[in-house]
Amino acid sequence: MDLRQMEYFVKVVSHGSFSKAAEALHISQPSLSKSIQNLEKELGAPLLERTTREFRLTDTGRLLCERSTAILQQVKMLKEEIKENINGDRAEIRIGMIESAHKWFTTLMAIHRESYPLNTFTVMDTLYNETVLEALLRYDVHAAVTNQELINDQVQAVPLYEERFVAVFPETHPLSLCEFIRLDDLCKYPLVLGMPSFRTRNQITAAFKKAGLTPDIQFQIERFEMAKKVVEQKMGIALLPENYLSGDLPKTLSFRPIEDEYLKRNVYFCFVKTRHFPASVTNFFDLVKEQFGESPQPAE
Repeated sequence: MDLRQMEYFVKVVSHGSFSKAAEALHISQPSLSKSIQNLEKELGAPLLERTTREFRLTDTGRLLCERSTAILQQVKMLKEEIKENINGDRAEIRIGMIESAHKWFTTLMAIHRESYPLNTFTVMDTLYNETVLEALLRYDVHAAVTNQELINDQVQAVPLYEERFVAVFPETHPLSLCEFIRLDDLCKYPLVLGMPSFRTRNQITAAFKKAGLTPDIQFQIERFEMAKKVVEQKMGIALLPENYLSGDLPKTLSFRPIEDEYLKRNVYFCFVKTRHFPASVTNFFDLVKEQFGESPQPAE
């Protein structure tokens, strides 16, 4: 049994079809079927219970699929580590991140490239909730800047800073007369929040619920930039992380802190502890951690 046979078998199982798996593998269906038959013969046990239209895994097949998937993933990660080790200072640094971290992160990218000009960056803003951990463990990203403290024995979560949520509204809005805004003040106006699946959205709605209040949520927006545009059109008040607004708020808009102990969040820098990183990548990691020191501080 070799890696190619494992890959073929896992593809058949994941696609639920020999024809679809053969197409994905760019081989003929007879060749794929023959490979699986040879594997069954070598192991001395059937892996699939076939009918005219479908198949089911046997107990042996289920065991082989689980173990093969894990082995193939380990091989993929090893290849990735070796490739990065060979490339050295020509690494592609892949980072998943929350939108509010853009400003300080781009500053650190510029600093890093002074020492490693051949490094490239791929920054992904679409890592939400459970996908953050999956992306790290699959080696899809080197690290993630996230408001989740990932609890996993393979992941190091370094606290960077704490940020508050603020209310954003047109500069002529009545709330501009307030120094601080309470949750009951916000219930008087239509609100612009993130999508229901977002962690920050759930945190905000939980704060209202804890206070016994029902917010008037009229807009659900995936991107902070879009939420800001909705506010500029005077259609509602957005609740956004303070660091996202730092230095980038249009003159037509104002913001105020929200007076609620639950409307703040910690931001973490997470990476897999056992993964081998080339020196150029660890250099960037050090820049991130040094930017905020050992204790969480507000981002500038």
